[in-house]
Amino acid sequence: MPAEPTSPAEVPAPVPVPPELLAWARQTFDAEAFLREVREIEATGGHTLESFLDEVKARAGVGS
Repeated sequence: MPAEPTSPAEVPAPVPVPPELLAWARQTFDAEAFLREVREIEATGGHTLESFLDEVKARAGVGS
């Protein structure tokens, strides 16, 4: 795992987001659905990586 940047000089400069990508995101993002999911995660504690790692590996075509 790469180390976190330790100084401002190591932090990459932000990349501008193309206007058409922003427009698409604004049209497709459902704030209510997002907040509903966040509330569910907060209420249940979410999932650990281990709880769905096998599914991720299967979709990636990697053995367990």
